[in-house]
Amino acid sequence: MTLQSFAKKGGWLFIMLSATAISLLSLRFILPNPPHVAPEILENYINHKTAFLAHITGSLTALLIGPWQFVTGLRTKIPKLHRWAGRIYMVAVPVGGIGGFIIAWSSEYGPIAIAGFALLSVVWLYVTGKGYLCARSRQFHAHSRWMHRSFALTAAAITLRLGLPIAPALGYEFDTGYIALSWASWLLNLGIVEIYLRLNTSDFGGITKSPLTSIST
Repeated sequence: MTLQSFAKKGGWLFIMLSATAISLLSLRFILPNPPHVAPEILENYINHKTAFLAHITGSLTALLIGPWQFVTGLRTKIPKLHRWAGRIYMVAVPVGGIGGFIIAWSSEYGPIAIAGFALLSVVWLYVTGKGYLCARSRQFHAHSRWMHRSFALTAAAITLRLGLPIAPALGYEFDTGYIALSWASWLLNLGIVEIYLRLNTSDFGGITKSPLTSIST
């Protein structure tokens, strides 16, 4: 195993475990009285329950499915599973994105945070839609690249939660860190994936019949 292969598999494992943990924790919002929820989030949940549940359900579904779509072994050995999982992902993102856009406007952290989360939802819907259209037209090279970007935005849920302790640890107010993360959580992910796509052109070059080549088993 080369260092690059080891790094890819290690990164994938970290993302998969983080996505699974966050998704399982988010399931508490489906309960009649969600436990361990901050007061401001609980208020948003109560006031916009339908949109909140749509955002949670769609986002956690996309977060759970996303990492497995990049596993070459599953895609080549069980292509039907990849296609059906992709269809579920393509439904989950609009549900989660539209719900997220609605609840973004009731954020307690002011206009900067509102703009950050609302724009995240719009960009998430856009890049996922581009990925879908490319798959429909069998432009699998472009489909692969757009879906990398889509999951980078899905994984903003991971970056946000990992970043929450940073501001208090540095002596800043929690609110300051949260507002910064409303933008950084997804812009950072997009920046990383764009660098990855540029540095790993061999993963995508010449692909005409099969999407996504990243992680092998």
